[in-house]
This record gives sequence, structure tokens and C-alpha cells, in this order.
Amino acid sequence: MFSRNKKISVCLLLLLITILGCSRISSAQGWSGVLVDDNRLILASMDGHIMVLDKNTGKHIWKPDLMRVNEEDENKRAAYGLPAVSNGIIFVGVYDGKIQAIEVDTGRIVETEVVSDDFEIVGGPLIHENKLYIGSGDGILRSYDLDFSNRQVTFIDDWSYEADGEIWSTPAIHDDTIIFTSLDHHVYALNKDTGELLWKTKTGGAIAATPVIKEGTVFVGSFDGVFYAFDLDTGDEEWIFEKSSNWYWGGAVIKDRTIYIPSLDGKLYALDIRSGKKEWELETNGAIVGSPAIVSDMIAVGSSDGEIRIAEASSGEVLASCDVGKSIQSSITSDGFEIYFSVRDHSVRALTVKANGNPDEKWDAPYFSNLLKDDKNPQPSDWSPDC
Repeated sequence: MFSRNKKISVCLLLLLITILGCSRISSAQGWSGVLVDDNRLILASMDGHIMVLDKNTGKHIWKPDLMRVNEEDENKRAAYGLPAVSNGIIFVGVYDGKIQAIEVDTGRIVETEVVSDDFEIVGGPLIHENKLYIGSGDGILRSYDLDFSNRQVTFIDDWSYEADGEIWSTPAIHDDTIIFTSLDHHVYALNKDTGELLWKTKTGGAIAATPVIKEGTVFVGSFDGVFYAFDLDTGDEEWIFEKSSNWYWGGAVIKDRTIYIPSLDGKLYALDIRSGKKEWELETNGAIVGSPAIVSDMIAVGSSDGEIRIAEASSGEVLASCDVGKSIQSSITSDGFEIYFSVRDHSVRALTVKANGNPDEKWDAPYFSNLLKDDKNPQPSDWSPDC
């Protein structure tokens, strides 16, 4: 079963790379999103570093270290899912099938947990009430109890549930229910404490997007180009949106009664969350891979065309944009009027969005992780702002 599924997933990944216009596929280069933790930014670079940056200056808190992988897995030194943090420890799902735990203040490696020796991790870890949940390429969603003591963490096997296909997404929790998706075309609902299956429902394609839960409804897009709303308690379909001409990879975001869904067809769609009726669409000149972010009454969206666009959340009217020169595949993270994201030129960017939508660079220069290998200043002193 999984030999065939692994071949299918490789084909899907290669097709995604083709859509995004990449030419190098010999090694993984992740596009982790940025986690805001107090005055710190936590992320994994496309060069395979785990990084903690000062939110206000962009300077690293400690010199970033490369993810540790076996010699034969050098081409898997990458992370695609958002890191998680708990009790002063960062947890990163690494593409080589392991979870790395790092002390947030020092960068000290606390623990490395082998999730799967033979299959990759694409989604990120979810931490809830001292439990960690993560899916992997073997199709298994695993639950671990986390025992924190003496600045260490121990992973204790709790339960596992096996789907019929690879899991590329990060799970989501609401009350006692955990929701996850799979390349086997299904959305699954389990009891978060026992792993017991509550329901599963099928879509028309593989699902790599992370589900979103709001007011008793599960929202998720599929590789069939359809966006679905399912009842949280039963899995029954509430409505579908079929206007996209390509896959959904990034997760949706919700503001008030509107859900914003990014598509690889290059459009951001705004739908009424009760009916699925389209309110507006915003078109870019590339694929939208990551999730957009709400900034007050605006929404910020990145695209593989290299532009960040700031639009009115109510109408989709573009208020301003900034061309950063290279593809944006990571999700956008917002913190008040500030947004953070990574770019395929190896940089991490911070922009301050003014009330009129105009974005200005927050730091003296972006942080370029590829300069670390030559011991150069990762924030060039001669930087000329893009925004």
C-alpha cells in the first residue's frame, strides 16, 4: 500500500515543484512559516537552520545551527511545517522523519525523536495540553505525552492512528476532537485523548492543506480544486466552493464571517463562511502557496510572483504592494500591524503595514541565512529597501 502511495506522493511533490517554477529537486529546501513567540521569531530556514530572531531588529538571539540529520539524509535537511514552542523548548518537524527539540533561549539541542525511519515529515507539530501530535509520510498520526523536567523533554508514546495515505498537513484541535487530512483524499476526526475514529469523509483529491475549525465547521481545500466545509460533529458536507482552477496547499484564515482561501491558481478567494458564496477574489501573477494573514481590517498575501499585496479585507481592493524580487512560498504571519515571512532568496522579511496599507521594511536589512555558511553578516549593511 505505502510503496504505491509513496510513489504517488513523490509525483505530487514533483508536480508542485513544477507549478512553482523550481528547477532543482536534488535536495529539499523548506518554506517554514514564522512563529511569533513574545519578542522572538522562530522558524526554519531554506538552508536547513533552526533560527530564533529578535522580532524588533532581525538579529539572531544565538547563531543558528543546522538541523541534525544522518549523513545519508543530507538532502532531507528541511522543514515545511510551522514550529511549535512549549515550556521554553522549540519543536520542529524535520523532513528526515524526526522531531528536533531545541532550547529557545540558547539553541541547545534538547532531544531528537525519531517519528519514522523510512518516511518524511512535511507538516508541523501541534502541541496541546502537554501532548504533541504529528503526522508523517507513513500515514500515521502520532500522539506523544511530553514530560518536561530539568530543561529537558521526554517523548512518551501515547496513541497512534493509521490513515490510508501520507499525512502532509498539521492537525487542528477543537475541544476533544483532533482533525487531520491525508493524501488518501480523506479528512479524519479522532478523539484527541484516545485516537478513536469519530468520522472520516472523502474529498475528490489528495489533501495537503491544514484544516481550520470555526463555529462547529471544518474548512479545508483539496487537490481536486474544491474547497470544503464539513460539520465538525458528523463530517457531513455543509457546502463546497468549486471555482478554483488549481490545488489548495495553504490553510485558510478567517475574519468575522469571511473565510479567505489561497489557491495555487494564484487567486485569493473570500467566501461567506455560512454559505460558501464568493464575496470577492484577488488575482496574483503566480501561485499562492502559504496562508495569508489578517492585519487589522486588511489582509496580506504572498505569491510566487515575488509580491506581497495588502488588500482591504472587506472588498479585496489592493491598497499597496511590495516586490521582494523572489518567490514567496511561506505563510505570512501577522503581529499587530507587522508581518513576517520568508522568501526564496534565503531571507526572512519584516514589514510594518501602515493604516493606508503601505508596507515599510521594519529592520535595517532582511536576515539572509545563506550568508551564515561564509561567516558573513546575515543582515548586509549596504541593503537598499525593497519596500
